[in-house]
Amino acid sequence: MFDINLYTINLINGIEKNSLPGLIALTAPRRAARGRENDSLVVLLTLSGATTITAESLQAWLQKKGEDYYKTAGTVTFAMKSFVESINNELLDRNLKRAKDGGQISAMLNLAVIKRESVYLVNVGSTRTYFIGSGESIEFGDSENQGRGLGVDQMLACRFVQKVIQENDTLLFAPVPPVSWKAEAFDGSTKLSVDAFSRRLYNQVGTDLKAAMVRFITGKGSVNQTALWNTTTISSRSETPVFTEPVVNIPSAAVDRPISQSIVGSLTSLITNEPVQGEQVSSTGDNQLRPKERPISVDAQKTPVMGTTIISPGTAPRTIKTPKAATSTPSGWQLKVGKFTRSAVTWFTGIKTSGSRFIQKVLPGLSEEPIKLTRSGLIVIAVAVPILIVAIAGMVYVRNGKTQQFDLFLVQAQQYAIQAEAQINDAPSRLASLQQSFYWLEKAETYGQSDASKSLRLQVQGALDIIQGIQRLELRSVLDGGLPAGMIVSQIVPTATDLYLLDDTSGTVMRYFLSGSGYQKDVAFDCGPNPDNALNPMGKLVDMVPLNINNSFRASLFVIDASGNIEFCIPGESGVSGSLTPPDQGWRQLKSISLFKNYLYVLDIGGNAVYRYEGDGIQFGEKPTLYFDNQIPPLGEALEIEVNGDELYILRASGQMVECTYSHMKDYKLTECEDPALFGDMRTGQIPETINFPEAQFTQMRMTAAPDSSIYLLDSRAKTIFHFSLQRNLQKILHPRLSDGLNLAKLTPTAFAVSSGRIVFMAFSNQVYYAPLP
Repeated sequence: MFDINLYTINLINGIEKNSLPGLIALTAPRRAARGRENDSLVVLLTLSGATTITAESLQAWLQKKGEDYYKTAGTVTFAMKSFVESINNELLDRNLKRAKDGGQISAMLNLAVIKRESVYLVNVGSTRTYFIGSGESIEFGDSENQGRGLGVDQMLACRFVQKVIQENDTLLFAPVPPVSWKAEAFDGSTKLSVDAFSRRLYNQVGTDLKAAMVRFITGKGSVNQTALWNTTTISSRSETPVFTEPVVNIPSAAVDRPISQSIVGSLTSLITNEPVQGEQVSSTGDNQLRPKERPISVDAQKTPVMGTTIISPGTAPRTIKTPKAATSTPSGWQLKVGKFTRSAVTWFTGIKTSGSRFIQKVLPGLSEEPIKLTRSGLIVIAVAVPILIVAIAGMVYVRNGKTQQFDLFLVQAQQYAIQAEAQINDAPSRLASLQQSFYWLEKAETYGQSDASKSLRLQVQGALDIIQGIQRLELRSVLDGGLPAGMIVSQIVPTATDLYLLDDTSGTVMRYFLSGSGYQKDVAFDCGPNPDNALNPMGKLVDMVPLNINNSFRASLFVIDASGNIEFCIPGESGVSGSLTPPDQGWRQLKSISLFKNYLYVLDIGGNAVYRYEGDGIQFGEKPTLYFDNQIPPLGEALEIEVNGDELYILRASGQMVECTYSHMKDYKLTECEDPALFGDMRTGQIPETINFPEAQFTQMRMTAAPDSSIYLLDSRAKTIFHFSLQRNLQKILHPRLSDGLNLAKLTPTAFAVSSGRIVFMAFSNQVYYAPLP
């Protein structure tokens, strides 16, 4: 674990300041969400554009966003993406509200999360991050968003970088780095003291510079913050007393308690673009937030820095007497309310008199008892009638206003769609225009839909799908009414005529076969644990593979449990059970199997091994051999294995893939593994580009045989299927749509498979769907 020493650089017109607005550093509270317990967060947000946002309100807002980060469970990259999207959405919403005023702003973001011995980085905008290690110095930028910052576009891409950190490794955040700051210029800087490195940073930087430096020192995970002064030009430093801005360490209750009133005020100031009462700021040319100068009645040289108290030696603090409050007088709005009330009373008194005279003429018997309304009753009527009138008018306005808003947003979407058509030869600009069109269309359809909006949605969605390599799957239900309640399908094996579903709840397999009316259940099929059969040794099944039915058992399915017990499952009857010959170290925890020709491969995550059986037909009676030689990759988080020839593919829970090549000639060459095996992207050209998927949560892997040899990965978080070649190059992404009207957003895929007939099957707990591959 490392302590984080945080240094700020804020040079304005040659004068050094002792704090940097937009910079926060947080450590995890005691009651952080799962996965956030060991995270330290460092954020530098730099605003651009005309704004009256105060430095205090910006800090308060970022503090609140930091607290939200520690409430987000999941992986580091998922929490970072949520943090970035939250800031982007609020700034974008603010800009949309102020589009007519022209007071729009954008922001550049440097974000770092330190987790044990690793640091995760992401940049948004034209800002730069430098990682300076003992062996290398690297400069990172944002190549995904074409230099656009936060608050500009809803469609935001995040490129994450992970580095292992060591003692004295250093990070530099620089929104606008000097020309002299090059990665190679920082080589060897980890051996320098902070003062020596400071001199290198300040060399040829000009009169304006904003940056933050993080140096990692072995410790207990604490954060220390101070200004990084230019030791070569101390005389140019501001004469104000040195103030070290305290690093905020969120207390254990901060995650649950509501934000204080002062922070709410600051946040309101940020979103409404209004300064907090009593403070005014102006935006300078370099986007530095500074208070406007105001006349004061004390000597400026004796004015302490905010948060600092200065008491001259030998003098006692003076007690400031609070002046007595002046006699209160009615304010302007109180006078208006009183005047309105008196007018209402006079008006209703006149109505009462006229009404009484009319009733006395119509009903003479009531002449001795005229209508009586109390003063309080008249006041209630005076207040209620205007409210009723305003409510009725509001209903009419809202109805008309929604139509106007819909038309306004739809016109915006149509204009971006037309602009995209003119950018047919400029793929990045065309993609940005289509994304803007889709964004405004989404805004429009929050107020309703029309034939024009539906047509535009199909047009824009289709164009986006083509550019992004997305294809749609129109899923239809396999079984009317679904499966029994409580069943969770965890594995699917389709054949030309059968469909096998492994139930994670019971650990058994159900067989469905094609008939004239669709799939029918094989009620006599008995595969997996059976408490009614004392001779059945099977535990809950963990995996299954199909068999060619032309075997001695007439079995169509081979299944295995976590202890190495196996069963040959036969249509229409009970299966034949047995057990695999265990390796010398025995079985620990079997997770997955793969069958290629007459070789069976077994993944034992408890023993960190993959074993290889050479079979006689479908019989595997011999002792297995270890697949690996000298190089054995970590397999504790492995989920699935697939085999194609001598190639073994391993999918980890982290989303990483390992590819190993088996060697039959051990004297000549040993079995080798590529760990991790990188993914490529073939959608943008003929040469694959290295790509990763930090937001994806790959949970299953399936492989199809020739002639369409491919790898398919299920992303259960996005509910999509990634299609790769055997060289791990991304071909396309399949997005499902349900034809039965169920809300896909509320469902989570639990299993999938691709048949030899190019049919995709997907299960969402006890609902199973199918669709032909596009």
